[in-house]
Amino acid sequence: MTLRGAVQAVSLAAFVLLVLGAAEALLGQPGRDLFVRLDPAAALVTLLADRSLTVKIAPGLVVLATGLVLGRAFCGFVCPLGATIDATDRLLRHFRTSPPRLPAWPKFAVLAAMLAAAAFGVSLAFAAAPLPLAARLYGLAVQPPLALAADLGLHLFAPLAREAGMLGLAYAEIPVPAYDTLVFVLVFFTLVIGAGAFVRRAWCRMLCPAGAGLGLLALASPFRRRVSSACTACGRCARVCPSGAIQPGPRQDFAATRHVECFACLRCRDACPERAISFMPRAGRNAATTAPTGSPGFSPLRRAIIGGAATGAGLAVLGLAGPALGRPAGVVRPPGSLPEDDFLARCVRCGLCAAACPTNTLQPAWFAAGGLGLFSPVVTPAVGFCNPACHACAPACPTAAILPLGEERTFAKIGTAEVVRKKCLAWEDKKKCLVCDEVCPYDAVDLKPEPGNPVAVPHVDEKRCAGCGFCERYCPVPGEKAIVVRPKDAIRLRRGSAAQAAQARGLRLEFKPKEPGALVFDEDYEGLPPGFSE
Repeated sequence: MTLRGAVQAVSLAAFVLLVLGAAEALLGQPGRDLFVRLDPAAALVTLLADRSLTVKIAPGLVVLATGLVLGRAFCGFVCPLGATIDATDRLLRHFRTSPPRLPAWPKFAVLAAMLAAAAFGVSLAFAAAPLPLAARLYGLAVQPPLALAADLGLHLFAPLAREAGMLGLAYAEIPVPAYDTLVFVLVFFTLVIGAGAFVRRAWCRMLCPAGAGLGLLALASPFRRRVSSACTACGRCARVCPSGAIQPGPRQDFAATRHVECFACLRCRDACPERAISFMPRAGRNAATTAPTGSPGFSPLRRAIIGGAATGAGLAVLGLAGPALGRPAGVVRPPGSLPEDDFLARCVRCGLCAAACPTNTLQPAWFAAGGLGLFSPVVTPAVGFCNPACHACAPACPTAAILPLGEERTFAKIGTAEVVRKKCLAWEDKKKCLVCDEVCPYDAVDLKPEPGNPVAVPHVDEKRCAGCGFCERYCPVPGEKAIVVRPKDAIRLRRGSAAQAAQARGLRLEFKPKEPGALVFDEDYEGLPPGFSE
């Protein structure tokens, strides 16, 4: 294995382990976001869209700056999405015949669109930034089947564990998460990876905005491919180049290099039988084309940048001013989320908060949050409650779109529960049901008598409700629940204290965790348990 291959393998393994929560499991420390914070495109877009520099995006800006010295070495050595594509490309190489020559300009259009939209405060990083995409692949598409396989393994091992007296292992279960966008993620990455059957690193060469940005900075790098006079024009370097950066020059000598495309992966250097290729800043032939060329006066790169910028600006204006891509006020965000505009400016839709959520309540949104909120995380109480004692989503966020709350977590109101009377067993069917009252950890549900109704009916005290969703999760009504959480009165701050904000609003939030099985029943009631009806 070459040095590049070893670095790629270690990089990919570290990325996958971090995304899957190895740091929490092995070290007891959060770390899912560490690698995603290195994405230069996501960092730059977040900086422009949010108009602020946070510690979390600083590593990505540092990686971007390395382009001035190392060019696209990040693409060739470190990027986990590139490593994934490299690995699958090897499996698909037998399907390639005569690979087409791909145009380089689309990735510059993508980068220009993202930067132009960011100038209007709209982040499109989720659409193409490579590390958030890779996190979405491994966190939302790979993690569930791995968890399922591990859980099945435990079930198969259970009889042996019982015989050995290992009861903890015999009855252990691994929760298997499920995500709404799973099919889309699988189809998307099938196309990205499947392109390797036609040409190597197709995504990286055509569409990656991080590669485009690093490639432009690579023009100033002193460590560029140089070819000495020992070159015999055998063409091996061009054949092994995964980026198409080496093309026959006017003299068919393969000395020319398109440095904006070069991954600095050193494959050409290692393949050269004459040792004529170097990446050190010393003398040597270094004729280079810095951009796609065409007829005099025609520049695909210039047109790509102008067209991409116009498209990005148009999408941003449409999303901010028009209803088509607007943001409906109907989604519940994770506790500690910034105000909506700031949240969407920072959130890169990596899915790490959803992958870290132990109750699976965080789900990537489709269009419930509007076009600009596509794939952003929303609390889904029908799937799982948001535990007031948990805030695993905040340390998993690579851009601080979700702020850590510490001891103030229980004061972070994310919404308010509302009773849907037409669905409620007590209100509509006049059947006794105590579930929402019994499970509420804030005692925000009161059962009160109602004229003409033989049973007490639930009322929500909005001043005591934190929107945790226990009531909606355990409501026995099938389909749409009889009590649902809306984002009404959610506390969302860019800075300041959640506890002080709750106090200023007159909220009386007092978290009282329920002990397992500690439901209190009406001693005079002789019917079925709560949630059941005759």
